[in-house]
Amino acid sequence: MGRLRFSSSLLIIAGAAVSSAGIAVGCSATGNPGGRDSSGGDDTGGAGGLGGADEADGAGGLLNVDGGQVPPDVVTVNPCGSACGAQELCAGANLGLDDDCDGEIDEDCHCLPGQAHSCFRGDPSFRNAEGCFPGSQLCGETGTWGPCLGGVHADEGCYANSDAACHPIQASPFADVNLKPGTGTFSADAVAGSEVWTVECPEGIDPCPGVDGSDPADDFKPLQSGEYTVTYTKRVASGETQSCQYPLFVSAGGLRVELEWEHDVGGVDLDLHLHRPNSTQPWATSGSSEDCGWNNCTIEHFVKRSGVSWFTNSATPPDPVNWFLDPLESNNSCFYAPQGVGDAWRAHRLGCHSPRLDLDNRGECDPTVDSPDDPGFCAPENINIDFPPKDQWMRIGVHYYRASASPGDIHPRIKIFCNGALGADLGPTGFYGPERPVTFAPAGARDTFWLVADVLFPKSDECGQANCIVQPIYRNTGSKTPLLTTEEDVETSFGPAYPKLP
Repeated sequence: MGRLRFSSSLLIIAGAAVSSAGIAVGCSATGNPGGRDSSGGDDTGGAGGLGGADEADGAGGLLNVDGGQVPPDVVTVNPCGSACGAQELCAGANLGLDDDCDGEIDEDCHCLPGQAHSCFRGDPSFRNAEGCFPGSQLCGETGTWGPCLGGVHADEGCYANSDAACHPIQASPFADVNLKPGTGTFSADAVAGSEVWTVECPEGIDPCPGVDGSDPADDFKPLQSGEYTVTYTKRVASGETQSCQYPLFVSAGGLRVELEWEHDVGGVDLDLHLHRPNSTQPWATSGSSEDCGWNNCTIEHFVKRSGVSWFTNSATPPDPVNWFLDPLESNNSCFYAPQGVGDAWRAHRLGCHSPRLDLDNRGECDPTVDSPDDPGFCAPENINIDFPPKDQWMRIGVHYYRASASPGDIHPRIKIFCNGALGADLGPTGFYGPERPVTFAPAGARDTFWLVADVLFPKSDECGQANCIVQPIYRNTGSKTPLLTTEEDVETSFGPAYPKLP
């Protein structure tokens, strides 16, 4: 069988430095509030082998890595971004900033659909300030960056916001969050028993966990990363009802890959996989030292000492390490995994393992259940590396393991978070031309394996940014067709070569 040429031909650098609370932030410079004004062809076809047409040289290297970076004869004003320049800059610390102070972010920068990065409007020196949070930009179908959504920005006066009113709060995935602190003093005059909290989840989270309305009435457990919108309602002594809204930012450090799919079709089990860094040995959907997944990356495997071991036990973070027990218990996010899994991690007394699959969702769940602690809740699958290796590619895959019934089309969705910032949202976007969702069709879907994307954490730049590079994988050069292959093929071939290091 001839070899097929694969392509993943454009990069995006996403993410930012991480504060002690785990929220993505950027490099800080001196500034003041007034310093800134506010394609390819379409190959149809479903699962196919790792062979076929076209010569192959792997992923084809890194193309347009700096997008619309300024020409060498143009002077860059402060590369860490705290003063207005002549044009928009598209690499390193400048990605996600309004470098030319025209009110738009990265409007001249190229990207691939489905890629994402953090963004911050206004003077970037305030991105790290208390009360300020970056939003996210998603690359659209035309290869241009969309609007900066969410976040709390300098052009909104985030640095001057008071905690007395309703204000942003933050948490880690799986944390049991008390929502009331986000109300500040706004809740001080609430009539006892009248307070109600509701939460709107970020796009793609379904089912959205509900607020535990018992005593206390403000408990919430987010399982996935992103920006949640909290609505607080109270009744005051006059009988009037009043409300406010505030964001809840949920994020974790390192690499976090989250998998979602439809759970209302009955019995579909998709499995998330992460390949060992820098290795090009074949995958093993039932578990091997090269492939972190359901059969070797959960707490029960580490308790039995049968789990993967990619790093050492003697390293010190931020170097990669197998086990790390953070002295601040709340930073050990695996301790709070739902359905009793967190208790098993805590009882092992070694902290959290990297890599790990916090929870294996076997598709046997009830999509109408909204309590994450209920065994029937349709929890997402996610794989984490808390302290990722630098300059080593890692590959993400999704396996259609089984279906207990005859479901319709299944649409997997992969969100890749790098140090708390969304680096890519792939599946609903990012593939085909015209763009359409990646689909596991009922006929022949079982044992389909989707090679999703490669991820790399380069060394921090001169501004102290802890960036990552996300490179989607395509079936062949010049196409945006996803690489849907089979279990048999990936267990005999790694797939396309990793890209060259940037």
